[in-house]
Amino acid sequence: MSKVDPSVTKEELENSNRIFKSATPKHTLDWYVKWFATTMIISAVICRSAGFHLMDLIFSIVGTIGWTYVAIAWHDRALIILNAVISVILAIGLLEYLSGY
Repeated sequence: MSKVDPSVTKEELENSNRIFKSATPKHTLDWYVKWFATTMIISAVICRSAGFHLMDLIFSIVGTIGWTYVAIAWHDRALIILNAVISVILAIGLLEYLSGY
């Protein structure tokens, strides 16, 4: 039986084209990192909108480094490049912020 609808059997769930299933495995290390990194990026946006620039940078860096790890685990080149570049740019911004420029 599925968690979504008790009337749907496991076989129906596995063979259905109408029932959407997550493509990523659950409760693996990359799953936990993915959700932690996502939480960090959401927290960064909240800090940004509230004017907390330093916390925005820190949460953003942690989130993008986490997503870089996930991208490497998933062998997703686009996510690797995106998050690695963003991590470097954010780290430069953090260093400039801390140095007073």
